[in-house]
Amino acid sequence: MKRVFIMLMLFAAFSLSAQAGLINSFANIDFDSDGVTTPGPFKGFDAPDAPEIAGWTNYRNGAPGPLNDAGVEGPGAWWSPYETNAGFMAEDDAAYTMSTYTIQAGDVYTISFYACEWDWNNNLAGEWTATLFYDTPANVIGSCIQGVAGWWTPYSDATGISATAASVGGTLGILMTNTGAGIVQIDEIAVNVVPEPATMFLLGLGSLALLRRRKS
Repeated sequence: MKRVFIMLMLFAAFSLSAQAGLINSFANIDFDSDGVTTPGPFKGFDAPDAPEIAGWTNYRNGAPGPLNDAGVEGPGAWWSPYETNAGFMAEDDAAYTMSTYTIQAGDVYTISFYACEWDWNNNLAGEWTATLFYDTPANVIGSCIQGVAGWWTPYSDATGISATAASVGGTLGILMTNTGAGIVQIDEIAVNVVPEPATMFLLGLGSLALLRRRKS
């Protein structure tokens, strides 16, 4: 019984460890790897005299290509990014980054980020659409749409996005698109896997066995 208990706990711990590592498997998801120098020039996405953002690929109007008005700048900028570096995009601009995570059957993903809107006229409707996909942005798993109002507000998708049958075995990616009006900024993007029910069951079973051993 003791050996079975140990195996159950190790399996559950391994599963949770793999899921917890998802957030760190994306390439430069928080834009911090570029070491932006302030003042400018802007660092990518569209800056003609600056390198592209490490780990990100431009994807405007459903295809790779130049963006309209987008980039990354550091904490010395006038808009005071949430942390070290933050990205911004104009209407219809989009870019994606890939993880090294292999999608598993039963996965449910949650997305969170900080965002703000540049609204000089106080009448724009900012909006980010975060789309999860496998292998290429054309292979959509699901999206969450978040209206953006105000200055550096945390947002999160409480519902979650479930892996599709077709996506299992593929590599997970995320596409960020400005689907609103005006320019919106973003930072601290995070994608996490909700622990599978089977994993939680194993942890619960292990905990119950441990309590019984202590009582006896």
